[in-house]
Amino acid sequence: MTQLHLLTTGQQGWETLEHTLPELAMRVDRIHLREPLWSARELVTCIEFLMKRGVPAERLIVHDRLDVALVTGIGIQLTTRSIPVDRVRSRFPELRIGQSVHSLTEAAAAEQAGADYVMYGHIFETGSKPGVPPRGLHALKQIVEQVSIPVIAIGGIKPGNVQEVVATGCSGVAVLSGILGQANSLKAADRFREVMQR
Repeated sequence: MTQLHLLTTGQQGWETLEHTLPELAMRVDRIHLREPLWSARELVTCIEFLMKRGVPAERLIVHDRLDVALVTGIGIQLTTRSIPVDRVRSRFPELRIGQSVHSLTEAAAAEQAGADYVMYGHIFETGSKPGVPPRGLHALKQIVEQVSIPVIAIGGIKPGNVQEVVATGCSGVAVLSGILGQANSLKAADRFREVMQR
């Protein structure tokens, strides 16, 4: 079944997230902590809080922060600004590593370097990347067919278009504002899950 990944937006404070993330963790397959302004201490505190609330480590992913991933035992999502996948993989072979990519060439390189999965986008227009043309479903399908590791689609994905994304054969979809940007994030997550299971 196609996985539902939730990314934090970097716009909500911990006071908000501490009430919603434990509940959302029961509705999504993975939670990505994408909080570039948080300190390592704040990230570790958040992760330990979620684990104490019953969220398994394998369902948590931190963006870019190798130190936090190693201390807490969760996965890491690397970007083009992060330490390269092959460097991380060679030093920490057991670490779960994802790589953000924006082309077939980057996806193939990430697979070759040892990434466990790639996150590709943006698929549709999104407010987080104004003026940047979306890459679209055809390009997503091409990557799904050309690499052997899981491909997670991201960017402008909503309940109204998620079935088209799932139809490409991708392994998962990643959502930010489509869940955390809604008035009721729990209902928004339930709606995604409902549509994806049709």
